Amino acid sequence: MIKKIILPIVILCLAAGGFFYWQQSQADVKELNKTLPAGVKVVKSLFGNQYKVVNKIDNYEFKVPPEWQGIKEIEYTPEQKEETRIVRSIYLEGLEGAGRIASIDVYAVNQLDMDLEIWTRELLNEFSLSGELTQETIGNYNVLSMIEKEHLASAYISFLYGDSKVYIFTGRSEEFVHYIITHGKW
Repeated sequence: MIKKIILPIVILCLAAGGFFYWQQSQADVKELNKTLPAGVKVVKSLFGNQYKVVNKIDNYEFKVPPEWQGIKEIEYTPEQKEETRIVRSIYLEGLEGAGRIASIDVYAVNQLDMDLEIWTRELLNEFSLSGELTQETIGNYNVLSMIEKEHLASAYISFLYGDSKVYIFTGRSEEFVHYIITHGKW
Protein backbone atom coordinates (compact mmCIF):
# COMPACT_ATOMS: atom_id res chain seq x y z
CA MET A 1 0.00 0.00 0.00
CA ILE A 2 2.77 2.45 0.93
CA LYS A 3 4.67 1.58 -2.28
CA LYS A 4 1.58 2.54 -4.30
CA ILE A 5 1.53 5.97 -2.65
CA ILE A 6 5.29 6.69 -2.60
CA LEU A 7 5.98 5.87 -6.25
CA PRO A 8 3.47 8.40 -7.68
CA ILE A 9 4.73 11.05 -5.24
CA VAL A 10 8.35 10.47 -6.33
CA ILE A 11 7.35 10.62 -10.01
CA LEU A 12 5.38 13.84 -9.41
CA CYS A 13 8.35 15.43 -7.57
CA LEU A 14 10.74 14.51 -10.39
CA ALA A 15 8.37 15.93 -13.02
CA ALA A 16 7.92 19.16 -11.03
CA GLY A 17 11.68 19.47 -10.53
CA GLY A 18 12.31 18.91 -14.24
CA PHE A 19 9.76 21.56 -15.17
CA PHE A 20 11.29 24.03 -12.69
CA TYR A 21 14.79 23.35 -14.11
CA TRP A 22 13.54 23.85 -17.68
CA GLN A 23 11.74 27.08 -16.72
CA GLN A 24 14.90 28.50 -15.14
CA SER A 25 17.12 27.48 -18.06
CA GLN A 26 14.81 29.31 -20.49
CA ALA A 27 14.77 32.65 -18.60
CA ASP A 28 17.37 34.30 -20.86
CA VAL A 29 15.42 33.27 -23.98
CA LYS A 30 12.19 34.75 -22.60
CA GLU A 31 13.99 38.05 -22.02
CA LEU A 32 15.45 38.11 -25.56
CA ASN A 33 12.09 37.28 -27.15
CA LYS A 34 10.30 40.18 -25.41
CA THR A 35 11.62 42.68 -27.96
CA LEU A 36 11.13 40.54 -31.06
CA PRO A 37 8.01 40.66 -33.25
CA ALA A 38 5.66 37.69 -33.61
CA GLY A 39 7.28 35.27 -36.05
CA VAL A 40 10.85 35.86 -34.88
CA LYS A 41 12.18 34.10 -31.80
CA VAL A 42 15.22 32.66 -30.08
CA VAL A 43 14.96 29.05 -28.92
CA LYS A 44 17.31 27.15 -26.66
CA SER A 45 17.89 23.41 -26.55
CA LEU A 46 16.41 21.53 -23.63
CA PHE A 47 19.77 20.01 -22.75
CA GLY A 48 23.02 21.82 -23.36
CA ASN A 49 23.48 25.40 -24.36
CA GLN A 50 22.59 25.48 -28.08
CA TYR A 51 20.69 28.55 -29.29
CA LYS A 52 18.81 28.92 -32.55
CA VAL A 53 17.11 31.91 -34.19
CA VAL A 54 13.85 31.11 -35.99
CA ASN A 55 12.53 33.78 -38.36
CA LYS A 56 9.16 32.82 -39.83
CA ILE A 57 8.68 36.33 -41.28
CA ASP A 58 11.60 35.87 -43.68
CA ASN A 59 11.43 32.06 -43.67
CA TYR A 60 14.83 31.06 -42.32
CA GLU A 61 16.48 29.71 -39.19
CA PHE A 62 20.04 29.19 -38.03
CA LYS A 63 22.08 27.99 -35.06
CA VAL A 64 24.15 30.45 -33.08
CA PRO A 65 27.88 29.62 -32.84
CA PRO A 66 28.42 27.66 -29.60
CA GLU A 67 31.54 29.73 -28.82
CA TRP A 68 29.23 32.69 -28.13
CA GLN A 69 27.73 30.86 -25.10
CA GLY A 70 24.34 32.37 -25.90
CA ILE A 71 22.96 35.68 -27.12
CA LYS A 72 23.47 38.98 -25.35
CA GLU A 73 21.32 41.05 -27.69
CA ILE A 74 19.12 40.54 -30.74
CA GLU A 75 17.22 43.12 -32.80
CA TYR A 76 14.89 42.72 -35.75
CA THR A 77 14.40 45.57 -38.21
CA PRO A 78 11.22 45.25 -40.31
CA GLU A 79 10.97 46.32 -43.93
CA GLN A 80 13.03 49.34 -44.84
CA LYS A 81 13.30 50.82 -48.30
CA GLU A 82 16.86 51.45 -49.53
CA GLU A 83 16.97 53.13 -52.91
CA THR A 84 15.05 50.61 -55.07
CA ARG A 85 15.31 47.67 -52.68
CA ILE A 86 13.42 46.50 -49.61
CA VAL A 87 15.43 44.95 -46.78
CA ARG A 88 14.69 43.27 -43.42
CA SER A 89 17.48 42.65 -40.92
CA ILE A 90 18.50 40.80 -37.80
CA TYR A 91 21.41 41.96 -35.68
CA LEU A 92 22.79 39.76 -32.92
CA GLU A 93 25.59 39.82 -30.41
CA GLY A 94 26.88 36.78 -28.59
CA LEU A 95 27.71 36.68 -24.89
CA GLU A 96 31.38 35.72 -25.12
CA GLY A 97 34.39 35.72 -27.39
CA ALA A 98 35.90 37.93 -30.04
CA GLY A 99 33.98 38.43 -33.27
CA ARG A 100 30.61 37.75 -31.64
CA ILE A 101 28.66 40.32 -33.64
CA ALA A 102 26.74 39.39 -36.80
CA SER A 103 23.87 40.63 -38.93
CA ILE A 104 21.73 39.10 -41.63
CA ASP A 105 20.01 41.31 -44.20
CA VAL A 106 17.34 39.85 -46.48
CA TYR A 107 16.46 41.49 -49.79
CA ALA A 108 13.46 40.32 -51.80
CA VAL A 109 14.36 39.86 -55.47
CA ASN A 110 11.71 39.89 -58.18
CA GLN A 111 13.92 38.76 -61.05
CA LEU A 112 13.62 35.29 -62.53
CA ASP A 113 17.14 35.25 -64.01
CA MET A 114 19.04 36.95 -61.21
CA ASP A 115 22.84 37.05 -61.40
CA LEU A 116 24.13 37.26 -57.82
CA GLU A 117 27.48 38.76 -58.81
CA ILE A 118 25.94 41.60 -60.85
CA TRP A 119 23.36 42.27 -58.11
CA THR A 120 26.08 42.29 -55.43
CA ARG A 121 28.37 44.64 -57.38
CA GLU A 122 25.46 47.07 -57.88
CA LEU A 123 24.69 47.01 -54.15
CA LEU A 124 28.35 47.50 -53.19
CA ASN A 125 28.64 50.41 -55.61
CA GLU A 126 25.42 51.96 -54.26
CA PHE A 127 26.81 51.96 -50.71
CA SER A 128 30.41 52.78 -51.73
CA LEU A 129 31.73 49.50 -50.32
CA SER A 130 34.75 47.77 -51.78
CA GLY A 131 36.54 44.48 -51.59
CA GLU A 132 37.48 41.56 -53.78
CA LEU A 133 34.55 39.19 -54.32
CA THR A 134 35.40 35.50 -54.33
CA GLN A 135 33.14 32.57 -55.14
CA GLU A 136 33.15 29.85 -52.49
CA THR A 137 31.09 26.95 -51.21
CA ILE A 138 30.00 27.14 -47.59
CA GLY A 139 28.18 24.01 -46.47
CA ASN A 140 25.71 23.26 -49.27
CA TYR A 141 25.59 26.84 -50.52
CA ASN A 142 27.45 28.71 -53.27
CA VAL A 143 28.17 32.20 -52.00
CA LEU A 144 30.12 35.31 -52.87
CA SER A 145 32.36 36.54 -50.05
CA MET A 146 34.60 39.50 -49.37
CA ILE A 147 36.33 41.49 -46.66
CA GLU A 148 35.35 45.16 -46.66
CA LYS A 149 38.40 46.99 -45.26
CA GLU A 150 37.70 50.60 -46.19
CA HIS A 151 34.36 51.41 -44.50
CA LEU A 152 33.39 48.46 -42.32
CA ALA A 153 36.66 47.87 -40.45
CA SER A 154 37.51 44.53 -42.07
CA ALA A 155 34.04 43.04 -41.78
CA TYR A 156 33.58 39.68 -43.45
CA ILE A 157 30.57 39.65 -45.79
CA SER A 158 28.93 36.75 -47.64
CA PHE A 159 26.11 36.94 -50.20
CA LEU A 160 23.76 34.02 -50.80
CA TYR A 161 20.89 33.81 -53.29
CA GLY A 162 17.98 31.46 -52.76
CA ASP A 163 14.19 31.34 -52.77
CA SER A 164 13.89 34.75 -54.54
CA LYS A 165 15.93 36.40 -51.78
CA VAL A 166 19.47 37.61 -51.33
CA TYR A 167 20.87 37.01 -47.86
CA ILE A 168 23.79 39.14 -46.74
CA PHE A 169 25.75 37.85 -43.75
CA THR A 170 28.08 40.35 -42.09
CA GLY A 171 30.32 39.61 -39.15
CA ARG A 172 33.67 40.18 -37.53
CA SER A 173 34.65 36.53 -37.86
CA GLU A 174 34.78 34.50 -41.06
CA GLU A 175 34.48 31.36 -38.95
CA PHE A 176 31.22 32.50 -37.34
CA VAL A 177 29.69 33.69 -40.63
CA HIS A 178 30.50 30.26 -42.11
CA TYR A 179 28.98 28.54 -39.07
CA ILE A 180 25.72 30.52 -39.36
CA ILE A 181 25.41 29.80 -43.11
CA THR A 182 26.28 26.10 -42.72
CA HIS A 183 23.93 25.57 -39.77
CA GLY A 184 20.98 27.41 -41.27
CA LYS A 185 18.00 26.78 -43.51
CA TRP A 186 17.92 29.50 -46.13
